[in-house]
Amino acid sequence: MEDMGWVHRPKVALTPTRGRLIGIALLVAAYVGLVLLRTHDITRTFWLFSDQILYWDTAQLTFTQQPLVGPEQHVGGYALGPTYSWFVWLSRVTLGPFVDNLPHAGAVFQVLVHSAFDGMLLYALWRKTRSIWQAAAAMLLVTTAPYDLALSATLWNPSLASAAIKGAMAAVLLGWPERSLVGVGVVAGLAWVSMHFHVPAVFCVMSVFVALVITPVIKRDYRLVGLRASVIAMVVGVMQLPYLVHRMSAVPGTEAGGVAVTGSLGATLSGQAPLRIVESVLGLGHAIDRILVDPWEAAWVGWVVAVCAVAVVVRRRNDMSLQALTVLPLLFSVVGYAFWVGSFDEYYYLSQMTPVVLTVLFGATALAGRRANYVGVAALILALALLPGRVSQARTIHRMPGCALLVDGSREVLRRGVTVRAITADFLPTGADPECLFGLLGGDIDPEGAWVARIQSDGLVSWESVASR
Repeated sequence: MEDMGWVHRPKVALTPTRGRLIGIALLVAAYVGLVLLRTHDITRTFWLFSDQILYWDTAQLTFTQQPLVGPEQHVGGYALGPTYSWFVWLSRVTLGPFVDNLPHAGAVFQVLVHSAFDGMLLYALWRKTRSIWQAAAAMLLVTTAPYDLALSATLWNPSLASAAIKGAMAAVLLGWPERSLVGVGVVAGLAWVSMHFHVPAVFCVMSVFVALVITPVIKRDYRLVGLRASVIAMVVGVMQLPYLVHRMSAVPGTEAGGVAVTGSLGATLSGQAPLRIVESVLGLGHAIDRILVDPWEAAWVGWVVAVCAVAVVVRRRNDMSLQALTVLPLLFSVVGYAFWVGSFDEYYYLSQMTPVVLTVLFGATALAGRRANYVGVAALILALALLPGRVSQARTIHRMPGCALLVDGSREVLRRGVTVRAITADFLPTGADPECLFGLLGGDIDPEGAWVARIQSDGLVSWESVASR
């Protein structure tokens, strides 16, 4: 219709294609933002201590020389598979050549993978809640927690276990297991690989496995239950073959691992040690406060999680797979650690922080009813308001500001081409190795060398003759 020169056209609706493009742009922006946030200043402050040195030194071996077990666990033995060693090796051969084979390449590679799983979780929550506000708030609250943010930029296995759990949970929320048995296998593999990284992720792994079978159990489709359980068992069995080969080839009498765990279970079940339900609840609450609330303190946050957990159980009772990803990991964690006689270190609970945030998200929105979107907007505003303080706090955790000086000093020693008996750097914290980067850059420490190189706090190198000592 045309009137007085004006052409009246119908309003153009947002097409599905345009909507998908906007969604992709938001996900890419979130991924890039997380990568930049996590890798900020990583070359200058990379955390380089015994674990990181061990992992990167092992990555210098050929693939066929990689161990068939995972990182050594503080409870004795090793993680249940070699995937972490393979992962670090892959980071060394792909990114290592671009950064002179320095170990922060492994951390950058880990960040790239971890952030991809975070993006996957963001997309899954967006699809599940149909609210970008709720999804973005949950992602920000999980990924910018100071402890999580700091560990994600280090070469350390617990962070990657947490990332794998996020990927498995995202896949369940996206409905992969409902599409085919292949989807069940992929989710089972994503969950179980976290056991190759860090054994305390077991409570989240068990919960994901429950989520994979709970729907057909409720529908009494026992044939499908059997098929899914068989796929899970097959995936786990295949993934454990390297560990089985390791155990079969191990020297007889060596420790199979987990003696602290079996000892705790034995002591509790025999009555020698009490069941520590209260201590376990307090341990989880302390971890939530230390990981998610830091740098502030909020003793009441545990009650918020408890109320939201009840809300999820009651209001979301028809979505049992969602309950398996939110409340169940926390329940398994409390019950499991009640049999533990040791201390409750915060990083044991790193993988459980995603279920904690999801429990609060789905519990709060369930209580809000039709006003759920307002809750999402408020949560996003809160997450953005907390962001500067959380990022600042993360910059103080697991950082080694002298890393850049050590790199520059090691390069200077290598450039001089003299034989050195030792390299020292008094500005490094206790536990750091001033000679490791020199070796990675191609230098050799000669026990008969004529010089000792001292890397000073200003980055300059001084020399001391062994003969003058």
